[in-house]
Amino acid sequence: MLMAGKNNSRKVHTLIMEQIKDVQGCLISFENFLRAATTPATNNETLRALAEGVHQMENAADRSLRTMIDSLGGAFLPSTRQDLISIATNCDKIANKCEHTAMMIVLQRFLFPADFAKDLMQIQKYTHQQFDVLSESISLLFSKFGELLQDHSILDKVREFESYVDELEKGLYERIFAMDLDLAHRAQLANFVELVCDVSDIIENIADQIQIMLITRKA
Repeated sequence: MLMAGKNNSRKVHTLIMEQIKDVQGCLISFENFLRAATTPATNNETLRALAEGVHQMENAADRSLRTMIDSLGGAFLPSTRQDLISIATNCDKIANKCEHTAMMIVLQRFLFPADFAKDLMQIQKYTHQQFDVLSESISLLFSKFGELLQDHSILDKVREFESYVDELEKGLYERIFAMDLDLAHRAQLANFVELVCDVSDIIENIADQIQIMLITRKA
């Protein structure tokens, strides 16, 4: 367990996992939005409604983040508080990225080509699985810190999912720039693929941050 009073640690653990749950909810809402954005028959009003759902979940994640940060107080050493705040705020970036991507797709009235749906939804599946592993890793910081300190191979699973996303992302770029479209359209399409894949990169960065936190606390 991280160094803190048992009650304080349990409280912070509960609150940070509540924030994680809200970020996960944002990911689910974004997945629903993206599914619609790859369906040709979807109209802009439907996309706007789904984007609003992403926005509401992003707001929930913001609120739970602030509650968690407020709970830290003097519960941990300053360096640990800073690490936990950094991990939590970076998790919040996942929700921010989902909201931003949904908003930009709606504002530009953009729909992905239908034949991109399979790869994009697979990217979302991998990203969700990746986030689930990250969530477990964060929980272990509180429940089994000593074990995680000795063996943090779980973080390699986070990176493994990111490599799967990278492969799909590369394949989509290759398809995009082979399409018979003007350069501006291809660039717009590539930009939205990048935004979707950015979430996986953020998750990997948080895993790296956790590993650094563990290494700096080894005797």
